[in-house]
Amino acid sequence: MALNWLEEIQEVSSTGLTVQAQALSLDQIDPNQMLQHPVFFPYADVPSVNLQQIFETDYRPTADRREWDAPGRFIPTVLPEIEKLQMVPIESNDKIGEEEMQAIEEQAMGNDEVYKRLATVSIPGRVDKLVGANFRRAELDAIEAWTKGTITAKNPTKGGNAQVFSLGFAVGRLQTAGTAWNDGGTNAFNDLMSWIEDGEAEMGPIIAVKLRRATFNAIQTDAPNILDYGGNSIKPSPGQVSARVADMLGHAFRFIISEERVDVFDDGGTAYTRTAAWPAQYVAAIPQSGVIGQTARAPVVRAIELARGAPEAGIDVRGQTVYYNFKNNGRTAVIECQCNWLSLPQERNVWTIDAGV
Repeated sequence: MALNWLEEIQEVSSTGLTVQAQALSLDQIDPNQMLQHPVFFPYADVPSVNLQQIFETDYRPTADRREWDAPGRFIPTVLPEIEKLQMVPIESNDKIGEEEMQAIEEQAMGNDEVYKRLATVSIPGRVDKLVGANFRRAELDAIEAWTKGTITAKNPTKGGNAQVFSLGFAVGRLQTAGTAWNDGGTNAFNDLMSWIEDGEAEMGPIIAVKLRRATFNAIQTDAPNILDYGGNSIKPSPGQVSARVADMLGHAFRFIISEERVDVFDDGGTAYTRTAAWPAQYVAAIPQSGVIGQTARAPVVRAIELARGAPEAGIDVRGQTVYYNFKNNGRTAVIECQCNWLSLPQERNVWTIDAGV
């Protein structure tokens, strides 16, 4: 039996599954996993996948005074260097194949109602899995753009055929320590303070840094000792290190240690590697606003089609969209989940360093 009948059942139709996908929150995907890109890169609806329309450069023109009756300062328009770059979709899929349907048909023993119930029972859970996978890709891309100023597009069927695009940030925004912060010839705490102080001249007060635990451990090891109640000199606790930095800066400050892991596919197959979401050695400053940029959400053509066909469903044309791709004369139903999202840092909010540890 061809699987096109799936579209006839509201709960598992493309429309019904899209409504389900768009109602799924980050907390529901995995309560133990802290996906933070919506915090640092709040969602913003944009009209196009063309990045020139949504990207900003770190441009701070300053006018001059003029003499009476003389012309004022001309302020030119500075366009981003990525004006020809477009976002490509984030998409994941699962499939219901002929062999799986054969086994279900055998269980149903010719009862069409039982067959359809068995065939559809797993579909909502599969969609939840795809939605979570798309959220995690958005998270990894946000982190890469923030820490390295690049966007990587990888071919999901060939795996290694990846293209890396630069966002064109000034070199000083994305630094590499001349000496690793855990080198015996330097002091990680002092290196951190020097880097933060330079950053505050560019982006204003830095209220936090995001980093891996190994990097923080090096900073904590080199932080100034404190005196306990007995007058003994001891190493500071993590909270005391944060307080010390805050005292020196004159405003609130904290460390955000990131050790979350996700499963990243190795190539075009199904093998994967559990990978740290935040790259080793990188430290990123967080400005007073707490915001680094925005996650641009562009329309999905198929979402527009679904919304046009079912206006009462309240489909968000820029949200995650689920639809079927029937193949092999309808014997295979590929469940596809797509979103046109891209997290873009604003250059004025970027201050990162590869600390070497």
